[in-house]
Amino acid sequence: MDEAKLVELKKKLKEISKVISELDPAIRSFAFQILAPLYFEDGESKVLKREKGKKVPISEEGTQGDRASFYRSFENDKPSDNVMLITAWFYSQYGVYPVTSKEIVEEGKDAGLTVPDRPDNTMRVAARDRKKLFRKRGNGWQLTVIGEAFLKENYKVKKGNKPRPSEKPE
Repeated sequence: MDEAKLVELKKKLKEISKVISELDPAIRSFAFQILAPLYFEDGESKVLKREKGKKVPISEEGTQGDRASFYRSFENDKPSDNVMLITAWFYSQYGVYPVTSKEIVEEGKDAGLTVPDRPDNTMRVAARDRKKLFRKRGNGWQLTVIGEAFLKENYKVKKGNKPRPSEKPE
């Protein structure tokens, strides 16, 4: 890489840093992912490219903590696949607990993902190799051991241990 190009890259990165440093720390990594392609339009930065049903690594530290990056790293054709994607995100954050249809629908709206009107039906019939991925628990659907293995294999997530956010009073 020649010296002029290096100086230009450094200048662009400092401009991005100045903008990002004024933001809330919780959204800085997401803001960088948005700004970098705008500053480096000539292909100097690697923009995420999604492959159908495949995860594309975003960074060496992984996607466990960055919800938007996690969702962007997968492309699904069917809304039922988005139910599994959202479930994988919840699993990576909170571990195994009974996920409700309401949580899936709200997360889908927040993330801009299309989900079926009845995600509970998707979870009720979800199976791999004729083995159920979910079982009914209270008002929600909880992953089975087979379901956990499926998420770990297909979405490359680890079981989270954060406390589950409390239900918002309505």
